[in-house]
Amino acid sequence: MNKSVAKIGAFLYCATIIVVSVVCTIRDANRNLIRDVVIEAGSSIRIEEFFKDCPDDAEFVTDVSGIDTSAPAVYRLKVRYDEAFVKDVTLRVEDHTAPRGVAIPHNQYASVAWPDASECVGYLYDLNGIAEIKYRDGTPEFRFTGDYNVPIVVTDWYGNSTIIDVPFHVTDDHNAPLFFGIHDIYVDIEEDAAIDYFDGVTYVDDYDENPRVAVDDSKVELGVEGRYPILYKAMDDAGNIRLQTAYVYVEKQRIVSGSLGAGGGWDSGHHNEVYKMARAIYKKIKGKNDTETARNIINYVHSHVSYTTVRGKQSFEEAAYRALTKHSADCYGYYCTTKILLDIAGIPNMMVKRSPVKVNGHYWNLVKLNGKWYHCDSTVFRVHRSVYFKQDDKKIWDSHHHFNKMILPVRANGTPQYIKDQEKDPKE
Repeated sequence: MNKSVAKIGAFLYCATIIVVSVVCTIRDANRNLIRDVVIEAGSSIRIEEFFKDCPDDAEFVTDVSGIDTSAPAVYRLKVRYDEAFVKDVTLRVEDHTAPRGVAIPHNQYASVAWPDASECVGYLYDLNGIAEIKYRDGTPEFRFTGDYNVPIVVTDWYGNSTIIDVPFHVTDDHNAPLFFGIHDIYVDIEEDAAIDYFDGVTYVDDYDENPRVAVDDSKVELGVEGRYPILYKAMDDAGNIRLQTAYVYVEKQRIVSGSLGAGGGWDSGHHNEVYKMARAIYKKIKGKNDTETARNIINYVHSHVSYTTVRGKQSFEEAAYRALTKHSADCYGYYCTTKILLDIAGIPNMMVKRSPVKVNGHYWNLVKLNGKWYHCDSTVFRVHRSVYFKQDDKKIWDSHHHFNKMILPVRANGTPQYIKDQEKDPKE
């Protein structure tokens, strides 16, 4: 009887040990399992994420190959592990990654409306898209010239934000563009040609290299005698506007054979007067040598005479007299005035004519300095605001300065022999 009791006791003891062992194994397996897992959107689903110490045989029972992790969502999955356990787990796909992008530097006028914040950032990327782009501190209100960093906030559809500092160079521009050379225009009532309103007119702005310009000539009636106003308008990028008025005179033009005097006619007394005026100017601008004197002469005529279309024929002295008294001339008047001053200075010079003449002719000076001949042109051009001084053939050769090289002395850097190929415009 005692032996039987002992055997039963031993059996019960072993059974207890086995049960406890199994319970502990189950408890340990459950503790190793992570039932709720969060991964970042766009990540791959890994079985290892669901265990503290992943068993070698752990696997998904649920097919996870079709799950798109690019968009946040919640999934219920089953996993198998330790040969005997199948458990339910939760997978949460969440987006916590802020958008990425780069700043686009901007130049901004203080008086102009600021661009939309979206125009100031680029190369934006977010897995689930951009929901909002805005100035962090509201639309800027900088009023003074300077360099500033403006923070812009980019937010995705799940509330993740990034701040991008955008460099702005702010310009406080309140000056409108300036016109130079605006003049009244005289048109023969019998002419039927279009008017070049910008002939001899230039314009410049302190910040905008290419201000927008226009002419309102809606009141001009060609062929009908009268005085008609025209309005020049220039506007820069900052919105500053310059308005300037001139007049078009449509009238019967008369051809004169002499230079215009104070009363509108030419007489012999003005012949001496034009040279007297030129000598007085020469004394003020004479340089230390011929080169400096020639440069001063070209600069003087260029800066003291505005371009205008002169109707009718002009003599040499008439054209120069008009330039010195009315401070306006066509290209022939620029040439004549320059020549008179060069003659007074004793500097050899001669005329160069545009050739061939396609539409309008043109005149300028060939000047001998230090034993070599150079092109010099004091005419004011709309497309070339500076003077042409000591130019060789290659430098001056443009649409205004085609000429017959055969009839001129050898120029600086030129050849004594006429080369026909050189007659071609380099731009063609």
